[in-house]
Amino acid sequence: MPILTVNSVPHAYDEVGSGPPLLLIHAGITDRRMWDDVMPALAERYRTIRFDLQGYGDTPLPDGPFCWTADARGVLDVLGVEGAHVIGISVGAGIALDLAIADSARVDRLVLVAPGLPGWEWGDAMNAYSEAESAAVERGDLEEASWVNVRFWLDGSRPPEEVDPRLRQKVYEMQLRAFQVDNEAAELSWLVPNRGERLHEVTAPTLILVGERDQPDFAEMGRQMAERMPNARVEMLPGVAHLPPLEDPDSFLAAALPFLAGED
Repeated sequence: MPILTVNSVPHAYDEVGSGPPLLLIHAGITDRRMWDDVMPALAERYRTIRFDLQGYGDTPLPDGPFCWTADARGVLDVLGVEGAHVIGISVGAGIALDLAIADSARVDRLVLVAPGLPGWEWGDAMNAYSEAESAAVERGDLEEASWVNVRFWLDGSRPPEEVDPRLRQKVYEMQLRAFQVDNEAAELSWLVPNRGERLHEVTAPTLILVGERDQPDFAEMGRQMAERMPNARVEMLPGVAHLPPLEDPDSFLAAALPFLAGED
């Protein structure tokens, strides 16, 4: 397993392909394995880099302050990459956005998949999910807490039987791993805490992708974000929910690759 030491922390990572650099930042219910099915196609065109955020996969959480965005920037620094295309999903999209505002010269083109809008007032569905997850964690049932996340994020607005059971199991295992390595002493920070108010500062061409079967809030958040960013557009992906590269790699690549190549 390749290891990259970033900000004194050993991060598990992979790098394949050649060409313009492309940094992948995974979702908050997965780890770097979520990119497995799209890595080969991306590596045909790009120097494709993926890594485990602290607290996911094979990268632990610290006993104190940490910043995922600083780690993402640190990965580029250690690998000698001045600028890169960046794709982030969910929490990863928040990290990519944070980087694009804090250090715009590092981001060439930006793909935000299922991004959240900071300060968004969530509806009843999100509140019910959060309560169910918290209750399971508090009683020590990390397995049920993981399935709560699978049902809410991966299944989305679909019945579970419409989702490939192998995919559900993979996401369950990645989320369970994150729960198992959780550390209450860790303190997350952002480079741009008020990034929701600074969307107009994102200068990189930006594609926002939202799955039509994702939770309803995400379509509206994507639309509002695109309106506030000077060089952004939003596109709906049919038949998928929160994790398009896992759910339908071909449709994800069909949307992302032309954009990354500047064919927009």
